[in-house]
Amino acid sequence: MYRVWKGIAAIALGYAGCGLAASPATAQGTGIVPVRVKLGVLLPQDNDTKDFAGSTHLNGEVDVSLPNFGQGKYIFTAGYSQGSRDGGKLRVIPLTVARVFGPPNPLSGIIGNVYFGVGAGAYLLKASSAGDSESKTTIGGFGVIGYQFPNPYFVEAKYHVAGSVRGISPNGLAILVGRHF
Repeated sequence: MYRVWKGIAAIALGYAGCGLAASPATAQGTGIVPVRVKLGVLLPQDNDTKDFAGSTHLNGEVDVSLPNFGQGKYIFTAGYSQGSRDGGKLRVIPLTVARVFGPPNPLSGIIGNVYFGVGAGAYLLKASSAGDSESKTTIGGFGVIGYQFPNPYFVEAKYHVAGSVRGISPNGLAILVGRHF
């Protein structure tokens, strides 16, 4: 587990060194601690995963914006995804850090704004069937694109790529709807 956290710290420091030219994203909350809550589905890509745990998994995430260092926004996310089919169940808990950007848009308060980014972190996986289960922690990552409406609501699509447990992986597209507070 120490190696996982060491890897996450190295990834976060690597993001801090990135100097991509874009304005800070509007993917942030408005309160003292910017928090976003998202609900949606994860659509696994791998046929073995679909056969084992179904083709649609319920997905939820909570984001917290971290202090801003230069351009873009750092976001820590804790998520939960679970799918099941015929006694097989896959549970995924991603703990990730992302760097998110949005193009300059002086009308974002009126028409909203698009944002995009990348992230990486630890994916805690658990596959179980017929009383037998196996857990594994693996490193994974994702690309994200979203649209922040002028109100506190937004839509987001993430494509996850991570390791596997029992040959079952959470790789696939997550479609989420959320609100920032």
